[in-house]
Amino acid sequence: MRGALVLMLLVTACGSSLGVTGSSAPSSPSPSATVCEPTTYRDTSGVVTANGTIGIVGDASTSSDTAMYDYLVVVRRGAQEHEQIALEFHDIGHTSPATWVSYRVVATARSNPWGDLIFQAGWKPIGFAGSCWRLIADGEDTGLILEVRP
Repeated sequence: MRGALVLMLLVTACGSSLGVTGSSAPSSPSPSATVCEPTTYRDTSGVVTANGTIGIVGDASTSSDTAMYDYLVVVRRGAQEHEQIALEFHDIGHTSPATWVSYRVVATARSNPWGDLIFQAGWKPIGFAGSCWRLIADGEDTGLILEVRP
């Protein structure tokens, strides 16, 4: 450790003559923890949404304990029977082993505030404790942020 400090001081003092530029390393690492803020806005019908087209019935967060058997209920205005939706979940803050997860879900009949069809998506593929995800549907950012609590 002491040798590294001496070397760092030497490089800092002689950096320009050695072809080294930039500042010296910070004395202590800065924290890189990301705070996840799941979407909480609900429209007048109670659906969690950011764009008014894709939404979630229920909450945009779950506990990692329940993620193994819990479902995320996604709804889309104007959904048709047997329609498929491609869901992508992009890790925010890189707090999970996966950087993204994607899969398709078929609409199933279930009455909800936006109609009679839902897309029942499992939390399990993104169920990493303390992770945060951005939901992409059919290639478009929904604006929805999902959290898997520890």
